[in-house]
Parts: sequence; C-alpha cells; structure tokens
Amino acid sequence: MSKTILIVEDDKSVQKLLSDALEGEGFSVLVEKDGNWALKTFETKDVDFVILDVLIPVMNGFQLADRIRKIPKGENVPILMISGVYRAVSHRNEAIKKYRVIDYLDKPVKLEQIFNILKKTFGNEYPRRISQPKPESRGDTYADSVGISEKYEVDKQEEEMSFEISTKGNLKDTPFPELLAAFYQKRATGILLLKYEKIKKIVYIRDGRPIFVKSNLLNECLGRILVREKMITEEELNESVKRMKDSGRQQGTILIEMGAISPHNLKYGLEKQLEIKLYDIFGWPEGEYQFNQKEDFETPITTLELSVASIIYEGIKRNYDVGKIEQYLEKFQHQYLHPNPNPALRFQEMLMDEDEENILKSIDGTKTLRETMMNAQISRERMLRFIFALKMNGMIVIYPYPAGQEAPPPLPVAPPPIPTKQVEPPRHSQDNILPLEDREIKNKILKRLSIAKNGNYFDLLGVNQMSTISEIKRAYITLAKEFHPDRIPTSAGREVRKMAEELFQILTEAHNTLTDEQKRQEYINRVIQTGKTEAADEVTRLLAAEGKFQAGEEFLKKRLFGKAAESFKEALDLYPDEAEYFAYYGWALYQSEPENQEVLKKARDAIATAITKNPKLDKAYLFMGYIYKGINRDDLAERQFEKAIQCNPDCTDALRELKLLDLKKRELKK
Repeated sequence: MSKTILIVEDDKSVQKLLSDALEGEGFSVLVEKDGNWALKTFETKDVDFVILDVLIPVMNGFQLADRIRKIPKGENVPILMISGVYRAVSHRNEAIKKYRVIDYLDKPVKLEQIFNILKKTFGNEYPRRISQPKPESRGDTYADSVGISEKYEVDKQEEEMSFEISTKGNLKDTPFPELLAAFYQKRATGILLLKYEKIKKIVYIRDGRPIFVKSNLLNECLGRILVREKMITEEELNESVKRMKDSGRQQGTILIEMGAISPHNLKYGLEKQLEIKLYDIFGWPEGEYQFNQKEDFETPITTLELSVASIIYEGIKRNYDVGKIEQYLEKFQHQYLHPNPNPALRFQEMLMDEDEENILKSIDGTKTLRETMMNAQISRERMLRFIFALKMNGMIVIYPYPAGQEAPPPLPVAPPPIPTKQVEPPRHSQDNILPLEDREIKNKILKRLSIAKNGNYFDLLGVNQMSTISEIKRAYITLAKEFHPDRIPTSAGREVRKMAEELFQILTEAHNTLTDEQKRQEYINRVIQTGKTEAADEVTRLLAAEGKFQAGEEFLKKRLFGKAAESFKEALDLYPDEAEYFAYYGWALYQSEPENQEVLKKARDAIATAITKNPKLDKAYLFMGYIYKGINRDDLAERQFEKAIQCNPDCTDALRELKLLDLKKRELKK
C-alpha cells in the first residue's frame, strides 16, 4: 500500500514541484498551505510523513510541529522541515532537538535529498516509481452523475466537431509534447479531440495554453481520483454521492461540510483531476487527433494552472516512453546544445529543481549533447527526459556546430501580438479584492508599461547611454524572466497577461535596438535628443482607471455606495476589459438601491460580465451570492458561494455564508 505524505507549503511553485515529484515516485500526496488546515488534515487522515515549511500562515512550522507531536498519532511520525528564511544553526538544532524532526533543509531543496531521506525512512517500503494505470485496467468504479454527464458531453462534442473544418493527424507522427508546444508557439485557441482505442479526450486550448480536459473514462471522475489519491475514503465518497443526489449540490462543497477535505485540498484535487486526464495522453503509443479553431467555448472555474512548458515536462516525466526519447535524441549525440535566442521560448517557465536549473545554465553552445549527458549529476533517465523536454519546449536548440563557429544567431524575436476582440444590506468584508500577489504583478506591469510608453528604452531596461552591450543584455534577461507571460498566474486574468505580452514585446525591441551599435545611435538621435516618445494613451487610461477603482474602494469601505458605484463606473468606462471593475460596480450599484428592480438587473448584468471576462474571480461569485441571498433565492446564492470557494479556497466569506445557509436549512426541517 502506498505511503501518504502531507506537504505543508504556501509557495505554490515549491508545493507543485514537491507534489509532482513525490507522486512520480509512487507516493500519495496531501497538500495544505496553512498550519490550521494542515493540523485538521493530519488529525483526520492517515499520514506517514510530513514535509513542513517553517514560514506558513496561521501558525508557523515550529508551532505546527509542536501540535503534531502532542497528538498520539503524531508522536513518532517522521517530519522533514524546510526553510528559505530560518537558516541559522540554532533553528536547525531547535527543530531536531525540540520537535524531533529527521532533518532540516534549506531552500531551494534538491529533490534527490528528499528522495534519499524518504528511502532511508521507509527502507523496503519505499514505493516503486509508477505511471498512470494502463487503459485496459480502467474500470467504472466510483462513477458519479458528473462523470457520466461528462462522458456524454465528450461524445456530443465529437459529433459536433465532425461537421467543422479542422486539422487532423496522428500522435505516432506528431508526438503529443510537440503538438502542445506548437499550439503554444502559435497562441492557438480551440478544441483538441484525441482518440485512442475506446478512449476519447477533449483538451480546451486558449491562447496556446491547455486550460481544461474532458474525458469519457468514468474512473477519471473527481470522486475516483480523490479516493485513489487517498484524499478521502470510500465511505466518505459514498456518503458525498448520496448527499449530492439528495440535494443537487456540488460534491466538493459537501465533502468540505462533512469535514472530509479542506477547501485548499479540494482545489488541489480538482486541479489534480485535470492533470491526470492530460498526463495520461503522454503515455499513448498512438492516437488520432483533430483540432478545431474555436473562440467561444466557456472557460470553467477550475483550470490547469501550470505553464505549457511545465505541463510538457511533467507529462514527459510521468508517462512518456524513455525508449522513444533515446531514439529521438540519438541523432543529436555529437551536436551542440544552445540556449534558444528567442526569449519568448528561452525564458518559458518550466518547474525545475536546483540540479536541473544548474544544467540549464550550463547550456551555452560549447558542449555536445553527449558531453552534457556525461557531466550531469542526475540519473541518465532523468537527464534524457529533461533534455527532451527542453528541446520539445523550444527552450534550447541543437546545432551541428559550437558557439562562436557559426554565423551570429538572429536577434531575439518578440512573440507575435495576440489579437484582441473589440469589444441596507449586511456588512461584508472588502479585504483582498485581488489576491495580493496578483495585484502586485498587475501594478508592476503597469508601472513598467508606463515607463515604456512615457520614457525611453534606456529607462525601460534600467541602463544608461554609456552602458555596455553586456550590461544591457544582463538587464534584459532579468526583466525578460520577470515579465515573461508564463509568469502571470491565470487568476490575474487574460487582460493582465495581454499587458505582459505587450510589455515583453517592447522589452525585446529595446534589447534588439540597444545591443546593435548602429541602431542604438539612430535611436538616440531620433528619440533621446529630439525628446520624442511613443504615445502612452492606453497606459495613461489604465493608470487613471486604477485611480478611480481605488477611490471606489475607499467609498465602499465608508459605505458610501452611490459614490463607490460612480467611481467604479468611471474605472470601467476608462478600461472596459477589466473584470474586477465590473464586479465591484455591480456590487456597489446593488447596495446603493437594493429594492430597485431596474438597479438590481443592472447590478447582476455587470457581475455576470465580470464572470465572463474572468471566470476565476472569486469576488464576482461572492457578490452574486450576496445579491441572490438578499432577494431570498438561497438556492442560487448557495451555488455562487460554492463557485467562490472553488476559485479561492481562502474565501472565508463564502465559507461562512454556506454554513449559515446550511444551518438555515436544518432549522426549517425541524
């Protein structure tokens, strides 16, 4: 029976790196981001090992370790602590002596270190590396109404696609990693149908990114996966299905109310479900595919969060046949590995550990593939998968000649621009309007865009006219990594990513101009000396809109709802593509005249527009839930609050409202 590891880590990238690596080794994984939920999960689940970050919300890692040790089942459970802040010897000694942790590692941690600790801990019980079950072994156990419904949706979608113009092929000729990379590079949007024997899957792709997957395999439904991953028990699953049929409510919310799973682990499970559906395709030996360009498909709340490069690497690690990789790379053994000169591809976000990052940094065009493989500090199989992923993603290129012996590589190419469509109530908390991380990212992009539009290329890169080409290149690489569109979380919305696309293109243009002596002098003569700059109308509007929005926030806090609605309306008039503006305008408008039916309709329409523009905006569902509750439509309110939690497990307002609605139902039944 597989061992279960509880990861307590609030850094999503570290959390993802650890969970994917450990699942690849054959462990079952539970993930929590704060000490409170981690303690509840530990108390209610069978946990064999804990990986615990020191700096986590609610209670820190030391406090959590202390609480675990005071629970009978936690007296002897192995705990591994990690930290990127508390690195002193005193912290390590305290953790080992006081909380009996088996080790205390500094971040960034190396996966091999963790694997070795786990092997030492479990000995012969260390699991064998596993891949996903083969198609023929899949059953229909644990299928629920949602899974059955999805099976019929896949069949219906296949029938509809047969009447549309499409691109067709076979995975035997175009490997799945290569296909995904091609969609990413073309920024394609549409629906990809894949068929292998009796298995059918549909991958929804937007702007080149796989965001959602549907499958006709009933054992890939949520309940089946939660049980298989040991996140819930069979008894809890059966009870949730029974309650779901009786109430018509979402299974996830029922599981939370049952205490079977935390909101954060539910979100983790929903994302895991999508990943399992997608990664399974990497293991297909062949399969027909059909791609139809389509813009108007609905974007669900839970989507794949990883970058395309990370998805491709993880799929290759989990399920891709290493024999095929060896065969593919054999012809490149004596050719040289170079970083791709195109920054849009070179600086993609691909989740790597420290060893892999060091290998990537060492690729400079001076070593052949064979030499690079021989010098690697990781296993041969892992190295093969890593190099293959870099090649598929386009992060490296392979040439017959080393750096310095070929014609100069072309200047970095900016990604093509993506075309855009022309297109007295109770008090409630207004904190954290956007997640802090997303708001900071948006503000950083806006500020840098403002410099790009109002300043010059030197200001944009943070250099001066006397800077050397090497200094300009270093400045560019730093900014290119920070503002690559892959770094923008999906929760920030498509508009923020479009801003990042535009900024990245301008940064690349600045690099290409200032690293060419002739172009640099022409630019100085044309722009710097004459004082001419590019028009900055759009950025000016964006900044003005942010100012109006912030004013609306202040009015909202003071319960001046009419003035708040006016400010939010001015913000969306200035920039009508921002979902958040519509959500807050609708909410303030409703609160200004809650009894006015015409105002009510306008408010709901505004919030519905926000949801269309950004289906992952939890506040939009929360506000809609408040409105439905205010007009005594508890059934509709409940669904909106459930969606808010699905978007953001930390939406405490929605959790509280669901508890109140459930309490109200019970009182009415008495």
